[in-house]
Amino acid sequence: MRLALLSFLLLVVACSSDKPPAQGGPDASASVDGGDGGGTPDGGSSGDDGGSMGEDGGSTGDDGGTSGEDGGSTGEEDAGHCEEPAREPGAVLVPGLNNPRRLAVDATDIYISESHSLRPQPESGEGQILRLSRGSGEVTTLTKGLYSPDAIAVDAKNVYVLDQGGLWRVDKATGERGMLPIEASVNNVTVGGTDVRTARLSGRDVVVVATGRQRLVRVDTVGAAPSSLVLYESPLNAQVRAARVDGETVWFLVSGGSEPGLYRVALDGNSPAERVVTSITAGTSLELTPTHFLVTEGGGGTGKVWKLPRAGGEPVLLADGLRGPLFPVWFRGAVYFKETVAQSPGFLQRIRGGCDTTTLDEVGPQGTGPGGLLVDGETLLYTSQESGTGGAVGRVP
Repeated sequence: MRLALLSFLLLVVACSSDKPPAQGGPDASASVDGGDGGGTPDGGSSGDDGGSMGEDGGSTGDDGGTSGEDGGSTGEEDAGHCEEPAREPGAVLVPGLNNPRRLAVDATDIYISESHSLRPQPESGEGQILRLSRGSGEVTTLTKGLYSPDAIAVDAKNVYVLDQGGLWRVDKATGERGMLPIEASVNNVTVGGTDVRTARLSGRDVVVVATGRQRLVRVDTVGAAPSSLVLYESPLNAQVRAARVDGETVWFLVSGGSEPGLYRVALDGNSPAERVVTSITAGTSLELTPTHFLVTEGGGGTGKVWKLPRAGGEPVLLADGLRGPLFPVWFRGAVYFKETVAQSPGFLQRIRGGCDTTTLDEVGPQGTGPGGLLVDGETLLYTSQESGTGGAVGRVP
């Protein structure tokens, strides 16, 4: 799984300066191998979920954001028409980036993890967190000296980013992040499937980390030496991928191993995790809507996008035959997701309802996946994960 997931990652990256790119700057055409999303075909489409899943309330924002996963969208999924919709306009917000990966948002800013390299040498440390002001459009460096920053989240005071050295806490006001990560055990960021999610537990701030390896970890972020608790440890040869916090419940995926599937566990860690869907065997990313789970699975030409009812019942296959689908979201009555392709408008796709067979629309502009994708109010924010100065952050529409 790791080697397949890494097949699309950049092996050689052009050097860049510490100065953040200016908006409207040149967009060089440095190439990247889109690769495939890795993974194995899923274990079937039977809906053998382990029980009722209807106790949940609303959902949290993507990549640490503040908006719900439906982004304020209204209306039912487009199930009645198969005509091709009008192409949605988009805009590049920050061009000239070097491997921009994930995104987080708050009311005033958009935060971007820019890795520069996915296999950095110990002395390189050119990865950084950029901040894009919603008001002025100015791009500044919040913190730098990271090795390969990936999953990112934000709360009222801090930005949290998963790097090869561990989970870092960065002060939003000053950019300070201390000499050591707040949790050094969650230091795997190059196999894919990582997530960082902010939450509140008994009046205190906590962060949930899906490590991409065998653990789901909760980190209490308060204090100079925050404490951590392993919420779930998977069997040998399995990986914990993707996490979503819904109130005091954490939903997450376990891929591979002897007990794969969709799981839930209490945020307080006082009860063991429960496997509620067993048919998802190679899940890569997860999203919640008020009524459904959206799950991506597999890659290498066998990747799939699933919709599973939260109240139980048969899963619905929305798309298959994909190279490496990731980050499904519910937006304006349809499902959007990222695909692992290079320099193509197909790196961002929409699933069209009302068709006898799966019909996908390439939403592009042209870009490179996977990168990040989240709903931000009435727009989608994405990264085009390309190397050199070819990467970008944009929005649709």
